[in-house]
Amino acid sequence: MLGGEFYQLYHPQLVDERDACKARLYRFNNANNPHNGASREERARLFREILEPPNVNTSNRSYHPSNAGPDSVRLGTGVVVEAPFTCDYGFNIDIGNDTVISAGCTISDPCNISIGARCILGPNVQIYGNGLPSDPRMRNGSKGNAIGKRIWIEDDCFIGGNATILGGVHIGKGSVVGAGAVVTKVSLL
Repeated sequence: MLGGEFYQLYHPQLVDERDACKARLYRFNNANNPHNGASREERARLFREILEPPNVNTSNRSYHPSNAGPDSVRLGTGVVVEAPFTCDYGFNIDIGNDTVISAGCTISDPCNISIGARCILGPNVQIYGNGLPSDPRMRNGSKGNAIGKRIWIEDDCFIGGNATILGGVHIGKGSVVGAGAVVTKVSLL
């Protein structure tokens, strides 16, 4: 899955990992309710647990391209994430310093999703690193295969509200993706 090969989406281990992520997402998203009184520091800690969950071995995952190596940062400093936020696993996401992710963002992360520093993602941005085969026999419902494709958004990008970014896309430094756009092709920058 992490290497971009076909994988069984409903394999029990993957279902368990997604369920564990849902529990962490629930805690983060509900901590943002003003009636709960969670501090900014507590919300940041809860978000960090989504990207760096306890008891999960992430040593074999790919690393943020600008910080390649075993000590890469998965969550930079000064990151702002507005609830609700949704992802599949969390531990396959890297976010650079001072990035803003607006409310309603969904990231499907079967493989590495890298978001650079100082990026702004508008409301309801959808980032889909997974895909399904076009052959219906391979899709095969809950017994079928899916494939993950890495997404790399370089530093200083603005992704407008309701934009959708599909797997395999590389968005170059300083790029702007307009609101409502669907980005399907790898850019050659």
